Amino acid sequence: MRSVVIADAGPLIALSRIDSLDLLHGLFGQVLVTEAVRDEALPAADYPGKAVIARAFDAGWLACPGPFDTSWQPVNPGLDAGERSAIAAAVKMPGCLLIIDDRAGRAEAKSHRVAIIGTAAIIGLAKLQGLIPAARPILDRLQPAGYFVHPRIIEAVLQDIGE
Repeated sequence: MRSVVIADAGPLIALSRIDSLDLLHGLFGQVLVTEAVRDEALPAADYPGKAVIARAFDAGWLACPGPFDTSWQPVNPGLDAGERSAIAAAVKMPGCLLIIDDRAGRAEAKSHRVAIIGTAAIIGLAKLQGLIPAARPILDRLQPAGYFVHPRIIEAVLQDIGE
């Protein structure tokens, strides 16, 4: 297990929408976010799953430890503020794991040798760790909840975990 895990907003929102955010707690203990990611995950407007994220912050396992140095700039200027800040924090913490789904953000993180994992792989890992009995039913809830993960990615995760 990695000592530091940082998350982008997309996976937090996706997992909260399908009431599976606690998988992150079960897998990693504590997950850190930057201020920009916290602000994206907890906007003023309400959305399905927002209360789940707020409870995770209240419980302390999802935490924003304070300002990260965000002077780092990505090669890809199209990344949003949360992605930029999450990658910047991960670049400054060698050996950490970054939870991110955005294709451009993943490419940026990989170019800096940051270890990454996405939402679908989180669900697969939870199955392998015995936190859930099966991954497919949870993966199948993502798209109806408004979060698209390419079917090839879902099938690859299911094949990797033997489902």
